[in-house]
Amino acid sequence: MRDTTYNGWTNRETWLINLHYEPKDEQTLDWIKDELEIILERIGDLPYGNFFSDFIDLNKINWYELKKHVKENYETDYFEPYEEE
Repeated sequence: MRDTTYNGWTNRETWLINLHYEPKDEQTLDWIKDELEIILERIGDLPYGNFFSDFIDLNKINWYELKKHVKENYETDYFEPYEEE
């Protein structure tokens, strides 16, 4: 079986979202997803617009993995108390 992971991520598309946008919360991830869908739809309406959809397939992006990454690395439910020495 061929390994399709990319730099520790599910695939290249998922890695690219994290690399270029560096989302720090779920709200930002939702915004990114919505914006990409709008942009690709607009580009698709242009002559030769489908050419650009060959560069990134939104259906391949693992949004669950990105949300998990955000929760594990940036969102906390508590703050550790400050302790003086």
